[in-house]
Amino acid sequence: MAINLIKIFTQLNDERKIMQKINIKKDWEFNTLEIYNYNKSGPYDLYFNFIKDNANYLDGDIIEAGVFRGRTLLSVGILLAEMGSDKKIYGFDSFSGFPPIYEPQDEINAFKKLFDSKMISKDHFEAVQKNLYFKNVLIDLKTNSSSISKSGDFSNTNKADLLKKIDLLGLKNIILVEGPFSTTMIPENAPKNIFAAMIDCDLYSSYLQTFGFIWPNLIKDGICQLDEYYSLKFPGARIATNEFLKNCNHELIMSPLNEHDEFERWAVKKLS
Repeated sequence: MAINLIKIFTQLNDERKIMQKINIKKDWEFNTLEIYNYNKSGPYDLYFNFIKDNANYLDGDIIEAGVFRGRTLLSVGILLAEMGSDKKIYGFDSFSGFPPIYEPQDEINAFKKLFDSKMISKDHFEAVQKNLYFKNVLIDLKTNSSSISKSGDFSNTNKADLLKKIDLLGLKNIILVEGPFSTTMIPENAPKNIFAAMIDCDLYSSYLQTFGFIWPNLIKDGICQLDEYYSLKFPGARIATNEFLKNCNHELIMSPLNEHDEFERWAVKKLS
């Protein structure tokens, strides 16, 4: 019996379309795909609530600086599609791990300078020291800016897997921009207006580059989620944020702590 290749191809294509129309709703579905579940309370409540409340009213697109495996990038893409929003989310990442850039501001001992200058609290500094103790003494790990995170230097990212997930979910609103921030964060790659941003790039120089790229196009009342403003690992993020915002009209906002998150979560709102 002859094989009807056209019929098989059509059937497979129809199944693919069905898969692309699957609504990811249950927690295990988000977990299986390694996607942040915005349907339940978590560390990014402030960021996702801002998008939910304002995406259909404020102009502009969304930037994510530091994509890694797309946990929040995919989540924002799904949420925007669910809302019927025509906004795009641009994901900037080298997809090769930390850049080969050394800055003294990224060294662990910079936390002591932050504490001495009263830029972090005593509780924050003591948590940093405890974290270092666990890693250096109990785990016998020599810590530095490329080993302090549980993800190491983030070189175990996988762009191919991320593209598969984007295709599986049928997301047409994600634009990946691959390469070092120093060469990709240029006006040609920036949306005319930026509505919101997730800055999750850990290091001092990366934060400064990202702010310099985002801030000019961030709309009034737009926000940037600062993933490492409170960090036990990366002091350079807070140092760079404070340096850049020193002469900017802004408001730093701390998200109320909930039962799911023991760490402070911060965002910055552009006031003018």
